[in-house]
Amino acid sequence: MICRMVTTVIIDYLSGTLDPVTTAAWKAHLHHCRDCTAFLETYRKTVEAIRSLPCKEISGQARNRIQRFLERRIKHSSLAS
Repeated sequence: MICRMVTTVIIDYLSGTLDPVTTAAWKAHLHHCRDCTAFLETYRKTVEAIRSLPCKEISGQARNRIQRFLERRIKHSSLAS
């Protein structure tokens, strides 16, 4: 397993949904790669921090502004293609 592959399956690894062979390869790679181990820890801490945030409803006005913004971005990005 190479570093690029590690980053593509990190969510599956953390959720425990990787197959046993890939999980074993993942753990073997982490054992020898400090960069991926640091990436995993940073990713794990980020997920924990986000989960600890309170979940609040946004106002209808804010929701509409976000939706209009995203629609404009999608429209402009599809025109540029």
